[in-house]
Amino acid sequence: MLLLMILVYRYIYMEPGFASRRNNGLFTGGFLLAAFGVKLFFHRTESAEMLIPLVFFCLYVLLTRRKRRIRGMFLILPISGYLFMLVAASTSLYCLITGDDNSEGLFTYAMDAVCCLALLVFWLRGGRFRRRADSEQEYRRLGRGERWLLNLGGLFLFAMAVILIAVAENMGGYSLDGGWRVVFLLTGSISIALLAAAVIAFVMQGSRKEYYQREAELRERYLRAELEHFKAYRQAQQEVRRVRHDMKNHYVVLSALEEEGKYTELRKYLAQLGEELSRSNVGIQCGNDIADAILNEKNRRAKEQGAVVEVEGRLPQDCGIEMLDICTIFSNALDNALEYLEGARLEEKWIRIKISGQGNMWLFRFENPVKEDARILPSGATGKGCGTTGEDDAGWHGFGTMNMERTAEKYMGHIKREIKDGVFILEAVLFTTK
Repeated sequence: MLLLMILVYRYIYMEPGFASRRNNGLFTGGFLLAAFGVKLFFHRTESAEMLIPLVFFCLYVLLTRRKRRIRGMFLILPISGYLFMLVAASTSLYCLITGDDNSEGLFTYAMDAVCCLALLVFWLRGGRFRRRADSEQEYRRLGRGERWLLNLGGLFLFAMAVILIAVAENMGGYSLDGGWRVVFLLTGSISIALLAAAVIAFVMQGSRKEYYQREAELRERYLRAELEHFKAYRQAQQEVRRVRHDMKNHYVVLSALEEEGKYTELRKYLAQLGEELSRSNVGIQCGNDIADAILNEKNRRAKEQGAVVEVEGRLPQDCGIEMLDICTIFSNALDNALEYLEGARLEEKWIRIKISGQGNMWLFRFENPVKEDARILPSGATGKGCGTTGEDDAGWHGFGTMNMERTAEKYMGHIKREIKDGVFILEAVLFTTK
């Protein structure tokens, strides 16, 4: 019962669980000790056995939920409705088929066996689903309407399940005779099962739609940045070709001024030529088109707010890292750094990017100055400055660090964040097959 409630809480309500196996083990051990303690020290254990899973589920919510923990404990009511629906539907069908008004005994053990078998199959065959759900859980959130639908649906199912069991087992005067009893139990059990499946499917489909929509928006941002860079790159190339075309004429003019001894005019002409050449600068070049696109787009933003971007190292075009993953690392790291510097009152604003590779390992290091009281927020929290504290916003900061961590895990690497001597440092280590 407890395990089923936790699974509904995690994968249908999309609430967080314990972050480590150690915490999961401690929670499981505490539950088993409490269950065996009730068996050993209490004579009448039926009520206690039903109460222990409910108490430990509330404890699970209290320990794992990030905010509104007391309110989250009331989720036990709708979640119990979805589980009680299974009991009510199966009990009603059992009573219809056998004609027995008492579902205790062999049927109860059969239901336990089916439940345990389903959990075992989910554990053995549902690894991909669990990993995908866990990786997407930080990005997917139920809307207010979806949460209300789940809660009201669970409470309605709970009430209907109580009525069905009361009629099926003739409890508390809920008795129907003949065909009416058959019709009520059959339609009731099928209806609540279909209702529960429809509500859960609708909510999960809606949350996945929101997740993929956010992923599409993120990719659109990357592609837009790349397009802006290539537009600027093409314009710069045109400037370079134009300057090259006129270089012979410039050489003739410079030679004539030098022969005539007009050094003042010569210096002025060289200054004008230098300005023209500087305008034809193609921008930051590290050797990788997509990285150049991101770096130049962020460099343009940095110049607008008086920040300096320095890049050290080269990233080959065929480095073994997919373009979208390069975008994820560079764009999120630089976005967070730029938006922190924009809101921070610092004398010097700069961003340093260091790219280094050895064998199949690549190291990307991003640095920017921070205030003395800056601290690193946990992954998923919203704040400016690559995960450092700042004013909350509804932007991408809560997802930026998690996106980078997810990308690093894809390449068997990791993301490291630290503040050292007034400098925020983000290091991304990735391992490729090339």
